[in-house]
Amino acid sequence: MKKILVPTDFSKNAYAALFYATKLFSDEALQITILHSFGEEVGKLTSRVDIGRSENIIEKLYRQSDEDGQQLVHQITLDSSKVAHKFEVISTPATLSKTINKLVATEGIDLVVMGSKGRTGAEDVLVGSTTVKITKSLEGCPLLIVPREVDYVIPTNIAFATDFNDFYQLSKLRPIVRLVRQYNSNLHVVHVGAEGDLDVLQQQNLEHYKNDLTEYDTEFHFIPKKENISKTLHNFIDGRNMDLLALVYHKHAFLKQLFREPVVSRVGKHTHTPTLVIPIKN
Repeated sequence: MKKILVPTDFSKNAYAALFYATKLFSDEALQITILHSFGEEVGKLTSRVDIGRSENIIEKLYRQSDEDGQQLVHQITLDSSKVAHKFEVISTPATLSKTINKLVATEGIDLVVMGSKGRTGAEDVLVGSTTVKITKSLEGCPLLIVPREVDYVIPTNIAFATDFNDFYQLSKLRPIVRLVRQYNSNLHVVHVGAEGDLDVLQQQNLEHYKNDLTEYDTEFHFIPKKENISKTLHNFIDGRNMDLLALVYHKHAFLKQLFREPVVSRVGKHTHTPTLVIPIKN
């Protein structure tokens, strides 16, 4: 059974991410763990009170989180009644990033799914600070970032952005390949720039990808840069009606370097397309 972890602050955006996950894997039973961290509330409420009152505050936050979690499970069960998913709720005063990595390491989580912004996210913020932090800290597990505005559609067209400076075999891109196989999707390998401008290493990696993806319905796209890479990618996603954007994220990621800000704060600019981030250790 596939195990999926969905952090929540009980916002509409977080619910959109949870609902998207239940639809994306509607043909298989999932073990979905809904995780709520009230660590920030603890810090705010207990900073100026004695230990006894702090314990009472934490107990109250646990009760509130459990009540909200029960309501959430009731609602998502109604909304996904035709699938055999199992839901559980975990509440913790520990930090979200620390708890997520612990659960990924100990529980064999296959995928983390979260909304692009939380309850307090400003309208002009592309991706919330919590999502950016999780993207930077997550290890050993892919992250699917779901915008609130998304309408679920079968991901028949999946874009994979690369600069061809690295080559990753299918074993490392398994989250993408699973979706491609499940939905018989078209895989679109997207590079911002001209094929003729690739250096020797990039050309070699391009050939590696071509050889590695022969059994899949794959197209390679070389698109001219307009203004910046982020806008160029999202113009492509809009123009070609991509259903999902996938990318590899590591310490030396080309997107991070070229955007000169956290990768998902730019990649997440597209408000209607989920982004699958696959962390790779280099």
